[in-house]
Amino acid sequence: MVHASQHWRWVYDPETQQLTVELDHGLVHKCPYKASRLIPMNPIHAAFTTEDASCFQEFYDALSAYELWDPMLLTQAAINRTILERFGRPQMPQSWYFQNCSEVPNYPLEVGALVELNSGIETAIFVLTAIDEEFAECMLLGSSMTLSEVKVMQQFDSVKVLLNRLQPSHYLQLNLDDEHLRHA
Repeated sequence: MVHASQHWRWVYDPETQQLTVELDHGLVHKCPYKASRLIPMNPIHAAFTTEDASCFQEFYDALSAYELWDPMLLTQAAINRTILERFGRPQMPQSWYFQNCSEVPNYPLEVGALVELNSGIETAIFVLTAIDEEFAECMLLGSSMTLSEVKVMQQFDSVKVLLNRLQPSHYLQLNLDDEHLRHA
């Protein structure tokens, strides 16, 4: 189990346009997002706030409940979600890359829920990072996903889509089925 620490610090270097998070024990997490994906920043060297720590922890705990990934991937996903929450620019929907879904998820669609998106070329697993009545922002958990002949998403990239693009996660369904069998 990983917990956000009062020693974690945001560091932004305007010369390299690189946002990093200094973690405990000398570890550094480099933000995978281009500067254009983030709000304009001045140089910073600031501690994680209570809100940052809460955002990180809630997301980390939601993902770790699935027991599907190692703690390092969960930590990276939760830090990246915290980066987007604090520094991310609002996204325009890009639903056209994904197929409409005929089978809607039979579980609550909330931050931390797993879903799948199908580009017509491949299907990949995503986690919800934000959701409202019309749209969901989804972060890719797999290593990459081909959207078209010229566009590929990389791990931890996020995309905003219409809710009718969200497919139920087979990973989550397997866990729900296993849980049901354990209680039967």
